[in-house]
Amino acid sequence: MREGFLLLIFIISIGHMEAQGVSIMSYNCENAFDTIHDEGFQDEEYTPDGSRHWSRYRMFQKLKNIGKVIVAADTQRPVDIICLEEVENDTVLTYLCHNTPLSTLGYEYLMTHSADHRGIDVALLYSPFTFHPISHHSIRANTTTPTRDVLHVCGTTGGSELDTLDIYVVHLPSKLNGKESERNRQTVVDAITASTDSIQKVRKDAKIIILGDFNDSPESPLLLQNFKGFTNLALRYQGKNSGSYKYQGEWETIDQILISNALTHPETKGLRYYDAKVLNLPFLLETDTQYGGEKPKRTFIGYRYNGGFSDHLPVILYLK
Repeated sequence: MREGFLLLIFIISIGHMEAQGVSIMSYNCENAFDTIHDEGFQDEEYTPDGSRHWSRYRMFQKLKNIGKVIVAADTQRPVDIICLEEVENDTVLTYLCHNTPLSTLGYEYLMTHSADHRGIDVALLYSPFTFHPISHHSIRANTTTPTRDVLHVCGTTGGSELDTLDIYVVHLPSKLNGKESERNRQTVVDAITASTDSIQKVRKDAKIIILGDFNDSPESPLLLQNFKGFTNLALRYQGKNSGSYKYQGEWETIDQILISNALTHPETKGLRYYDAKVLNLPFLLETDTQYGGEKPKRTFIGYRYNGGFSDHLPVILYLK
């Protein structure tokens, strides 16, 4: 029965892809941990005896919520590629793909195994019916303190060599440690641009997508000065009273999508940029009683379990 359903999804996906293109989503899941302490990592608070009393029920509910977001992201058909930030390990990704609303859609995944002190990583889920990985590797920057690796995945859509995509899944260090953090963020960005530069030397019209949690505004010098050959779509979809993350009552757009010039040029063959936006789905939001308006419905408010989704909203890119 499941194999027959997956065949149906395959037929629908291929037909829709030929007509409509490819969708790529990014979502910071906010602490998608399993319940087991991994030696050498500071993940004790997300264990049953930890400060958050992270039970198997809470873990399962968290992953079901993530699955619900992915399923609801596109009303026409399954999203082709999903980039996730703040996921702990293979246990989490396996459960997400096989024991949530995603289980009938056949997603497979690739992920990093970083040296981040909390043990969180980035991952890429993909539909094997519409995206075919050629290669993937982690980029580990030489930072002063361990941080998340960048995941680089190269693959084709629909089997056409015209539509080879290079996707970088990013979760830059936060700004918490002042100058040290600033240097580390620059080091990670330098590692990304070194990789993209090498690709563009070989393939002049390479279709490159860099997306994830940049922990910075799209107008920041870090992004404006280092990604000059890219269009930052967050500059288009950010709004005055909306964004992907809310901090002390102010919306910010720290979840961003950058695309190379080959995806915006009108004479580009194959896939091109069509649209991008923040997915502010109603069930992802709740009333902001402190600052007014709405805010993302997160899993915890402080240490009080809230049963929500994430402190971030997803962003999505459409290529046609």
